[in-house]
Amino acid sequence: MSARLAAATYRMDVEEWLQAGWRDVTIQVDGELTDGVEPGEKTGMQRLASAWRMFRVRQRIRGGNPLGEVMGALRQREKSDTGKALVMIHPAPLGRYVVAISFMGTGERLYDWVSNFRMAAEEGVHQGFLQLTRQFEDNEGEIDFPETAQELGLERLTLRHILEEMRNPNSRFSLWLTGHSQGAALVQVYAHHKIMQGGVLPRNMVGYGFAAPSVMSGLAVDDPSAYPLYHVQNGEDLVPRMGAQVHLGVCLIYPTSEALRRACYTWRTDEDACRSRQQVARVLRYMTDAPSGIEVTTAYVKVLASYTPEDMIAALGAMGVRLPVKRLLTAADSKVEVLVRYVCRHMAAAYASIAGKPMNMQRVAGYQVEIAHIIGQIGLMAFTNALVEWMNQPHRISQTQERPESPYLYIVQHGLEQLVPTIWLSGRPPQLVRASNEVGAPAMELVQNELFNRRMITPERRVHRHPRYADPRRRSNTRHITPTLEPGTMKLGERIIHAD
Repeated sequence: MSARLAAATYRMDVEEWLQAGWRDVTIQVDGELTDGVEPGEKTGMQRLASAWRMFRVRQRIRGGNPLGEVMGALRQREKSDTGKALVMIHPAPLGRYVVAISFMGTGERLYDWVSNFRMAAEEGVHQGFLQLTRQFEDNEGEIDFPETAQELGLERLTLRHILEEMRNPNSRFSLWLTGHSQGAALVQVYAHHKIMQGGVLPRNMVGYGFAAPSVMSGLAVDDPSAYPLYHVQNGEDLVPRMGAQVHLGVCLIYPTSEALRRACYTWRTDEDACRSRQQVARVLRYMTDAPSGIEVTTAYVKVLASYTPEDMIAALGAMGVRLPVKRLLTAADSKVEVLVRYVCRHMAAAYASIAGKPMNMQRVAGYQVEIAHIIGQIGLMAFTNALVEWMNQPHRISQTQERPESPYLYIVQHGLEQLVPTIWLSGRPPQLVRASNEVGAPAMELVQNELFNRRMITPERRVHRHPRYADPRRRSNTRHITPTLEPGTMKLGERIIHAD
């Protein structure tokens, strides 16, 4: 259900959920709330009004107006405001209710991506994800549940009222969170805020994320696994390796199988395309976490800058970049260089904020040489097309006409027994551990009940202290559960597991 709701949120397809008894639906798009989406309207005007509301919602999500793209991008200069979410409620036995919040992932509009790249840490949290979470929190007092309020004999019931009751062990309300990609990142930040700042009891909350990026710095929380959150990850999906450093909750990693690729991937199968993907995979193996991902991306940008503006436009077009940036690149070469320097400075600042030390430019130069060598062998467009396939195909949750099965729906339907639970422990090497109160035993001894009982544990509160370059702890406890890949020993999607 979590995977299907996360997928449906990209299109705000609520009809089958309404038919299943969910009600009091509110949709947020860029901070604007839309409600009144109800099933079974009795009059033509009611049906027309509901259809018009949903049409406006879907139009805003899709965008497509070049002027709107420019204005939206300009609006993101100070802070991100492109959060999208679906909220609804369903009665449960014994007078209880389940409140569902599904955060949408990155949309089709160019400026939807801005928050993903706002990677500097703020309060120990990825800044872009934090800003989108705050935007949703600002609307908590305006998200109403009128039908449920009437059923309970209340004058008004809002999400804020529900969250206040969820501080009580006997709360009538339970919170169910889900999301894919950026949406799964917001699940983590929102749960963190509700538990740490709002006093919501973890026993009244559960969340399932898919392809979730990491969201926290390594010094921000003592026990990231003590959150009632579970993150399903396709082993060769690049997105879960990016973001910040730490996932909040338990990661459930699926070792990518050939059966999944055959059933779900729509990438090209000709010999040249296969060879290009193999070559690009040599570089992607270095992207094991956000800092290494920033280094490889910086190297790629530097290589791209050595080509003509026309070649850059073609490459960015293959990656789906729309008109505003393309117009920038048609300017003089000197302006292209200014743009490249700006991007590299931004990534260097993000790296320092996440890793607590400056980027290793010598390592970046090594990646740059390797990328340039591969592009020299297969060509810039072949490299870019293969890169796009590696980024998109393992990451999908929405179904397409070409492939009715998406990787993440496939995993939850066919791959649950293969999921490998992993958690991150501060101050220890990356390893699989027993996810119970007594953390530290190898994963082979892990019992499934103990894994899921961690949702009853309240994480310890901790005041975040920004890491400094001189801080001796800056690298001792900031590595994520994803281990570093050793060049020449791994294929994309495989992992080295360190155990005591």
